[in-house]
Formats: sequence, structure tokens, C-alpha cells
Amino acid sequence: MDLGGGRAAFILTALIVVGWFALGTLLNIRRGNRLLRWFQPGMTLLGERTTLRWLGSSGVELKVQHALPPLKSAEVFVLLEPRDLPLLWWLFRARGRRDLLIVRAELRAAPRFELEALHPRAWSTRGVARALEGDRWTPAPVPSGSPLVAYQRGGGPGGAGGGRGDTAPEMLAGVALGKLPLVRLAVRRTTPNLEMQWEVRGLDRAESHDVVEAFRRLAQRL
Repeated sequence: MDLGGGRAAFILTALIVVGWFALGTLLNIRRGNRLLRWFQPGMTLLGERTTLRWLGSSGVELKVQHALPPLKSAEVFVLLEPRDLPLLWWLFRARGRRDLLIVRAELRAAPRFELEALHPRAWSTRGVARALEGDRWTPAPVPSGSPLVAYQRGGGPGGAGGGRGDTAPEMLAGVALGKLPLVRLAVRRTTPNLEMQWEVRGLDRAESHDVVEAFRRLAQRL
């Protein structure tokens, strides 16, 4: 048995794994820092005094200490693909995982209805539609050509007990940016009262100010 050859193969494999981990970590940190720099101008619309925390090498959490009305609290997450773990990266990417920007907020007054609009094939919404249907949420209309599916509960937007009379398609049209695909919009009576998720791509064609302004505009209408 050629023990020398086996040892060499083991060492080579270990070097490849360690090298990939180091390179993937570096790529994610650079990607995360780029997203943070891009999002920084929009943070002022959420509030003041933001704390930052890295969640490993595949996530960043931003918490706003003093949120501006109508927000009571707000937090931002950047969730990155696990580029430092090649097998998991391949598996998650095959299942549709992409870099995500998530903005969540607790409102000063809870919404009087609940709405869920989501991309049914996105990795972050997997199983959500089935759970909503099992909980007897009612299907809601979406704008023509939208890849999203929507469900509502408690009268829904535009119905009895709703917000300012907006229908679900009008609410979705109001937050559609085009440049950043919307993955999920959640309006809930429980916290977080409002959550929006976007797939992060085409940052050179989008402004963070527009993203946060769309979020705040919707919060004001709930």
C-alpha cells in the first residue's frame, strides 16, 4: 500500500478545503462590506445610532437604536451565500439561495390586517405558502405579471379593517423597485409588523435611499 501517496492526497485535499474556506470568507466579507457601504445612505431614513454585528461570515445584522416614526424599532440583515463552504454553497445555490437584503420593523401601532406576498421558489420562503394555506389565509391578487403569490387575513388591505384602502396589488406596486427583485413582503399583527426581502443584485442600478423610502412609505400606510 502506498502510504506516501495517500498522505500526499490527504494533505492536498486539506489545503484545497482550507484555501477555499479562506477565499470564500474573504469574498463574503468584501461582499458584505460593499453592501453595507451601499446601504449606509438609506439608514438615516430608518433612525439614528446603528449597531453592527457580523453573524459568522455569511450574515450581517444592523440594529437601529432610535427608529423614526412610524417605526418603533428597525433592523436590517444582509444574508450571504455560504461561499466559504463549497458543498453547502453548491447545495443551497441549487435550491435557489441568493444574497438577500432583509429589512424588518416593529410599528408604533400594529396593522389591522395581515398580508403575505412571496416568491414561491425563493429559498427564504420555502414552505411559507403551504403553512399559510394550512392556517386558512385567503389568496390575494397580485399585479399582472408578478412572480409573487399573496395571501391575506383579517379583512386584507382595501377591505374592512384594512389600512388606507390600498389593495394588495397597489401595495405591491408601490414597493416594486424593478432593479432589486422583491422576494417577500410580510405585514403582521405580531412583531415584526413589517418585513421586506430583496434579492441583492444590480446594486449599481439601485439606490439604498429608494429601498428604505419604499419601506417607510408602506409603513406609513399601514
